[in-house]
Amino acid sequence: MPLSVTRFLEHLQVSGVKGARIVDLAADTGKFTELLVVRHEDFETLAVEPNLEMRKELERKQLMGVKVLEGEAIRMAEVESQSVDAVIVAQAVYGHFIGFANKDALEEIYRVLSPSGLFGMIWNIEDLTMKGL
Repeated sequence: MPLSVTRFLEHLQVSGVKGARIVDLAADTGKFTELLVVRHEDFETLAVEPNLEMRKELERKQLMGVKVLEGEAIRMAEVESQSVDAVIVAQAVYGHFIGFANKDALEEIYRVLSPSGLFGMIWNIEDLTMKGL
């Protein structure tokens, strides 16, 4: 498990929380979702993805504790209000990021978060100091 993911989940206050309910928003094919599944907390993960082909690929993986849902930042209709401990966006491409940077998306994210829930975003950053690789 990458240290960055562990620290990220600590900041979101779900590290060590058995059965915490997490939305992986713009889950794509589930690369970050897979990192949640292998953890010891047995998270309940709602992988929300707008693209049908991406959802199908993620569903084929049959990840334990993961429910794949159609949706996007401005519409997570299958996620109940105030029902999740964290909403995570991981590795979203620039076009997806724009989808989160507006009032409608932030209101929808706020709607699904429990009163103590948190929203976080995480990306890999290219290390430009590694010359020649």
